[in-house]
Amino acid sequence: MKNTILILLVALVFLGSSCKDFLSVNEKNPNTASKVEVSLLLPAALNGVSNTMNNPRRFEFVYLWHGMWSISAGYSQPQNLVQYKLLNSNYQGAFLEFYTVGNNLDIIEKSGKLDANNVYYVAIAKIFKAYIFQNLVDCWGNVPYSEAFKTPSVLKPKYDDQKNIYKDLVIQLDSAINLIGNAPSSVIPISGSSDIIYAGDMSLWQKFANTLKLRILVHQADVSGATSYISGAIASTSSVGYIGSGEGALANPGFSVSEGKMNPFYETFYSAAGTSQSDGISYYFAGKDAVDFYKNVNDPRLSRFYNSYTSPPSAPAFDGNVFGKLPDDLVKSASTSKLGYIKNSDGSEEEGTMIGNAKKSAPILTDFESLFIQAEAAQRNLISGDAKALYEKAVTRSFVHMGLASGLATNFLASAYATVNFDVASNKLQLILTQKWAALNGVAPVEVWTDYRRTGYPNFLHFSVDPAKSGPGTPPVRLLYPQTEITVNNANVVAVGTIDAFTSKIFWQTR
Repeated sequence: MKNTILILLVALVFLGSSCKDFLSVNEKNPNTASKVEVSLLLPAALNGVSNTMNNPRRFEFVYLWHGMWSISAGYSQPQNLVQYKLLNSNYQGAFLEFYTVGNNLDIIEKSGKLDANNVYYVAIAKIFKAYIFQNLVDCWGNVPYSEAFKTPSVLKPKYDDQKNIYKDLVIQLDSAINLIGNAPSSVIPISGSSDIIYAGDMSLWQKFANTLKLRILVHQADVSGATSYISGAIASTSSVGYIGSGEGALANPGFSVSEGKMNPFYETFYSAAGTSQSDGISYYFAGKDAVDFYKNVNDPRLSRFYNSYTSPPSAPAFDGNVFGKLPDDLVKSASTSKLGYIKNSDGSEEEGTMIGNAKKSAPILTDFESLFIQAEAAQRNLISGDAKALYEKAVTRSFVHMGLASGLATNFLASAYATVNFDVASNKLQLILTQKWAALNGVAPVEVWTDYRRTGYPNFLHFSVDPAKSGPGTPPVRLLYPQTEITVNNANVVAVGTIDAFTSKIFWQTR
């Protein structure tokens, strides 16, 4: 691959992922796109995005900074994270993987355009490219976009303005929705083996695109002067609808109990034999903010997100550590919860836990995240709908995702807690976003980080308590450009200007 963004990559879709050989295909020169078999390249590209988003190592900083996870006392604390001293080499793996897969999606889009009957492939490629670039902007701000895949004519792509990228993503998603809606009768359907998310159900792809579009627009809700633009953009595709209960975008290429072919989140922690991976389950422990939040409102999901540190016949007990502070002694590890993982009596693993099992589908955009986004949009009067009903559906679907009966959610939502009950809460927006944080634990780290940066919710997080931490006391608001980009595309990185991890905010962060 000739593009300088990717020059240091091995030409594989799954570089650095736990499923690095699963569904991999030889990359094709984009100049011979007519020879690409899009039906083979699509599942590899979709799975590549899934692996990046579901590899805890890629976005661990979010879980650690935002009270969800901590580091075991048996390990040295990561100084760059507890002291907020990010390096350009930190988390560049996600940046590189996004562009690797984005290149493949671009090939699919260009190849599909050669045959009008391949519009479904073109539409999905557009949708997932938008998904990738939304995450790139949310983490790095200005990034290569308009020239990103123009090899060989452009070897050092310029960095586009993040606001303009966001605007074009909305245009691309509208285009994808229209391509699906206006597909010719001769259109080639997409098989379940090629579409590892919706098995060829294009109406669900339209909803996914429209939900992603809503997420992009809601992110900008507090940007001055954006209300008219947001309302108009939402109205243009309102008839399509959004991801609802049971319609979440979950990737599963056929995960099995085999090394390199398991759910990437699960495989970070456990091998095919069921034994703990090195630095897996013994490395990440529960975060105190999240454990206390679940405990204080008697949230049944507590025992699914985390494991009790006691064993039967003792009563279950849960606790977490504050990030950046070691327990007084290593014995404290024995009274700190690990991430949720349940082994059934027959030897199988319970799917409805944070870690789940080897065959569990990997979330891209869950139904409960969609419902939380809709609830926020309705509360802000950006869409029509009952914010309370959408919020309660979101919490209920989170319960179901965690293996709990919906009836438990009904009882939970009727409790008297102001951080649970919609009618009791004085600040509805704070309620929605705080419960969204609680539901996205281990599911959608970038969205958790984005929500906090743009709204300040939840407002009770401890972040790092290391006294040597840098900055204003709160974590960095963005990642630094990868060292690989500084090495091979330095002039365009420099042209962006001086980047400060604490003050160079993403454009939608107005507070």
